[in-house]
Amino acid sequence: MTPDEAREKFGRRIQRCASCYVAFYVKDLWWADDGNYYCQHCQADYPGVAVHFSDYAQDFDFSQLPSLHE
Repeated sequence: MTPDEAREKFGRRIQRCASCYVAFYVKDLWWADDGNYYCQHCQADYPGVAVHFSDYAQDFDFSQLPSLHE
């Protein structure tokens, strides 16, 4: 699996927003300093929310995650 394929597969995982609890794909969420994910609507309410998935996914090697090889 190439790094781009692994990034796309990980981005299709479902995660709930830590504020409104609505489920979204990880690729549509923002990552906060506390490790929680927030949706587009809630991320403006939390000052620690800094990075969108597409921004931090470029520097992360998802091919090393064992769960993606299942």
